[in-house]
Amino acid sequence: MKIARYGKNMTIFMMISWRNMWRQKRRSLVVISSMAVGIFAMIFSIGFMNGMTVQMVENTINTTLGHIAIHERGYQKNMKLKYNFFPEERYYRALERSNLIKGFTPRVKIKGMISSSETSRGIMLMGIDPEREKTVSSIYHYTIKERGSRYLSDASSDEILISKYLAEKLELEVGDRAVFRIVDENKEMTGFAMRIAGLFESPVEAFDSSVVIAGIKRLQKLSGLGDNVSEISVRTKNKNAVDAAKEYLIRAIPDSHREILSWKDMEPSLIGYIELQDKMIYIFFMIMFITVVFSIANTLIMSIMERFHELGVMKCIGTRPSHIFFMVVFEAVNLGMVGLVAGLVITVPLVLVLGVTGIDFSFAIDAMRKWRIGTMVYPLIFMKDIIAATVTVLITTVVASLYPAGKASRIKPLEALHFI
Repeated sequence: MKIARYGKNMTIFMMISWRNMWRQKRRSLVVISSMAVGIFAMIFSIGFMNGMTVQMVENTINTTLGHIAIHERGYQKNMKLKYNFFPEERYYRALERSNLIKGFTPRVKIKGMISSSETSRGIMLMGIDPEREKTVSSIYHYTIKERGSRYLSDASSDEILISKYLAEKLELEVGDRAVFRIVDENKEMTGFAMRIAGLFESPVEAFDSSVVIAGIKRLQKLSGLGDNVSEISVRTKNKNAVDAAKEYLIRAIPDSHREILSWKDMEPSLIGYIELQDKMIYIFFMIMFITVVFSIANTLIMSIMERFHELGVMKCIGTRPSHIFFMVVFEAVNLGMVGLVAGLVITVPLVLVLGVTGIDFSFAIDAMRKWRIGTMVYPLIFMKDIIAATVTVLITTVVASLYPAGKASRIKPLEALHFI
């Protein structure tokens, strides 16, 4: 019976708190507006950073890494031609059996020099199987298909793909021949010329400035590797399946001379960036915490001073201090939740729309490509971000209300009745 009466009383005080919040509409709306702007800035910034991170990871995976790579042990630390291996049939059978794996392709990677009549540059010559490569990377989609430029058609052909950036630096065009120098399997300097079949442009500047793509069979012959390869690049169904697919391959291909690495192992700097972003998000929440605490505490103290006489009357008629305390807390929570809802109503639809249309940063194309992001950023909001924002606002509003609520609950009726 007592519990039911207490619950009824609390419901009444919650209704009173809601009405009290709107007694000074202008002041309440200022607080709610400032919180909505803060929520908008915080959620939109988090969504923007999420989009940048996802694109950075995807673009890196779509160019050179893949989700998983099978290497000769030691290759990742020292990418030399001597770290090659023969891709046994059992490797391919194991890859084909797993429903976690979407595609795989062998590659040959050789450091060398490309020269034109104008200049020379150090590059990584990457031999691919043109058809298999489509299932692992986005090189086919990055290839420019105009003005005679096209994707490689044959792994044995004497053709290459070169980036638009390198073509401009070397003053080469589609159809021109470029001269290459590499150190082959026998550690002898080998020179040869190959014709440019097409140009490509990726979102990653480092890839465009250092990688030239050729057919894998042609490169195996020129380097003396025979049927050996530098790596087998693997793409899983999605990023969430990477760890499980890696564990499966370690069990399915037991070989002490091979190492199976995920993109996280091959690019630890990306993991470091993601961890840094998480810390930056904590800073955003801390800024929001401080903003909410001062905004709501100041508003509640002013509200209490205006209702000092009224609170004294409530004390005189038998209202418990705990009821007054919770009434003020509920008023703070109401302010916080209305501000949160207003901020989310503005932010979430905007982020969802921009997540489809993207934000064009072509005016800063050089900087964006250096960060491996590309010219379009697609903001992305996760449910955990909204939950974290809600919890942050709820906690901060309660913390901000503790001092005003405590002050209100300790009001002495006699002093309040004589307060002017």
